[in-house]
Amino acid sequence: MRIINVGCDHRHDADFSIERPEGSGDWLMLLVKTPAVFVTYKGEIGTEAGTIMLYSRGTPQYYRSDGGVFGNDWFHFMPENTEDEQLLRELDIPFDTPVKLGSLSELTVFVSMMCHEHYSGGLYCTDTCDLLVKLFFMKLSEKLHRTADKGMGSSYEKMSVVRAKIYNDPAYSWTIEGLAHEMNMSRSSFQHSYKKLFGVTPMNDVINARTERAGYLLASTEHSVSRIAQMCGYSSDIHFVRQFRKVTGERPTEYRTRVRNKAENDRAEEVSGYEKENGGSDNSGGSAVRLRNGP
Repeated sequence: MRIINVGCDHRHDADFSIERPEGSGDWLMLLVKTPAVFVTYKGEIGTEAGTIMLYSRGTPQYYRSDGGVFGNDWFHFMPENTEDEQLLRELDIPFDTPVKLGSLSELTVFVSMMCHEHYSGGLYCTDTCDLLVKLFFMKLSEKLHRTADKGMGSSYEKMSVVRAKIYNDPAYSWTIEGLAHEMNMSRSSFQHSYKKLFGVTPMNDVINARTERAGYLLASTEHSVSRIAQMCGYSSDIHFVRQFRKVTGERPTEYRTRVRNKAENDRAEEVSGYEKENGGSDNSGGSAVRLRNGP
């Protein structure tokens, strides 16, 4: 995906208006942060803040302020090949019609990064922008279809922030009351919505987050099982071992042994493959290993 032009957090006066009968000669993505009016083949459509509009190439572009300040993020772009065009089709993002999305903050981050990269002139700015545009549309598609499927609307983003907090700090003493309070929801409503959105109850997700963190620490540190239990929010080693085994099917010590043995085997296979590609070992003191591990 090639960015032609990009702007982030632009503000225009109340008389702002765009009229392009033949389009802009490329594709245009708009993230509109204020009320606006679009004219499409369906006629004139008034939209709320938090609306997106994806104009395909050649589509007439008519939109304006709804009487107040017009605020938006935007980028003009062109698919570089048939794979890019196929990606846009597969993501099933509506073309040429405004769509109410709600919060745009997550997507704005991508546009801000595009803006920085596009004007930076960096060595890899073109490749970086290509990846950012694709990530933007993947995230947009996910946001459109997941929230529609789950019936969560704009609550998805808020609930995702809560879930991210759990996984960022699994050792914290999370409670249903505290999590529900962050969402300004009752206990029962919060638990129902969380499971509907993520397919797991909040407290089981806390256990999953702690197990994931414990697995990382078991594989990458020499900490004792007791110390890792404390680092993951457990006051009882027995309780930690029981929950870890329930989730993974292994005791922490068994998990550590298996993962480390696999890592050793993978490294041995990598060295063996390197030696085969380079004519085998020549008894020069293990040059293949030295090339990988430094002098």
